Amino acid sequence: MFNIPPTRKREFVLRCKACRENVPAPVETMPGTWILADCPLCGQKRRYLPADIFRGSLSYRLNRRLVAWERRVHE
Repeated sequence: MFNIPPTRKREFVLRCKACRENVPAPVETMPGTWILADCPLCGQKRRYLPADIFRGSLSYRLNRRLVAWERRVHE
């Protein structure tokens, strides 16, 4: 279990209906009605109900993109 990147805990995430990956939800609190969200991985824009939003970790694919982006920013 060495060399595993730490998981990035997010307040709210949702599972993209197109690519089935956990992506950040564009909310700071639990919404009372449906929301529109863009997937940063596949680019799909879809509606999500509050039942689709949960607390959890981002997809590994998205974590790799964020880590690569942070390295470029800090260089």
